[in-house]
Amino acid sequence: MLGTYFQRFTETISSGWNRFWFQKDSPQTVSCLRIVAGVVALLYALTFTAELAVWFADGGVLPVDRTYRLTGASDPSARVFYWSIFYLAQTSLQLYILHAIGLVSILLFAIGFQTRFTSIIATVFVLSYAQRAPMLMGVLEPLLCPVMLYLCLAPCGAYFSVDAWLKGRQGDTQEIPVSFTAHLATRLIQVHVVAVYWMMAFAMLGNPVWWNGEAMWWLMAQPDNRLVDLTFLGATEGSRLIVFAWTHLVVFFQLAFGLLIWFRIWRPLLASLAVIHWTGLALVTGHWEFAILMIGLSLAFAPWESLQSTSATASSSETTKSEPATAGV
Repeated sequence: MLGTYFQRFTETISSGWNRFWFQKDSPQTVSCLRIVAGVVALLYALTFTAELAVWFADGGVLPVDRTYRLTGASDPSARVFYWSIFYLAQTSLQLYILHAIGLVSILLFAIGFQTRFTSIIATVFVLSYAQRAPMLMGVLEPLLCPVMLYLCLAPCGAYFSVDAWLKGRQGDTQEIPVSFTAHLATRLIQVHVVAVYWMMAFAMLGNPVWWNGEAMWWLMAQPDNRLVDLTFLGATEGSRLIVFAWTHLVVFFQLAFGLLIWFRIWRPLLASLAVIHWTGLALVTGHWEFAILMIGLSLAFAPWESLQSTSATASSSETTKSEPATAGV
């Protein structure tokens, strides 16, 4: 009996593991995520435009040799390696030419034109922006770069794209097949998003200001980054209680999201709360690109198959209601 139990135990674990990672799925989810990642990547790349030469040209703040020294890449014994396509630029003109190519490739990826190729090119440029000056990276790059890499694995241009529109215009009505790589990319993004939520929550739990409820006030009080001045919330005792409650709700939501998002019944509620959660944090921190990405990546948990079955059931019931009572007799 004990041997039978362990056999059933290992079979259950292995079948669950295979279902989680290796089943096939519709490319609809990764197609939506392509739009989210593409728009955020384009906004991220555009932020470099105004001061591209100021930062990265030979006479700028961070020329290539200075970046090597600051990162330790110039020391062979340090075993530190950073690569960026912008290291190839010798002049400001070459720098802006590469930047223009990067913007065009990211735009084509976002709209889904020749997605198999533009996804790779756009990912190379996004990585190049991040790796050109690693000391300038913020909270966005550690999430955006892996998401771009994951989408390179999947047919993320199958839906909601110029490729799909051109395919329909050519009269190709063949049904888009389910894909293993689409499911794998979605799972990788889901796991990465949950890891980001929990890492942020655990980092907050290690800081006393998140325990005593003062953290959101300190974020509001920084005038350099905030988008909206909410310091009026510290004027009265009642408004200060709102700040304390907001602080604890931020930690609670991030812990709860990482746990409850795996249960389908919680996903619509958590996705709706994520909009409120990240909008509020964007207003007081100024990290609006990261907030847009986190809100958009909630689509990785969208139950597309449930929506399809619901719409199919609704359409079939409407058809049944429209038939006369003697139909089929």
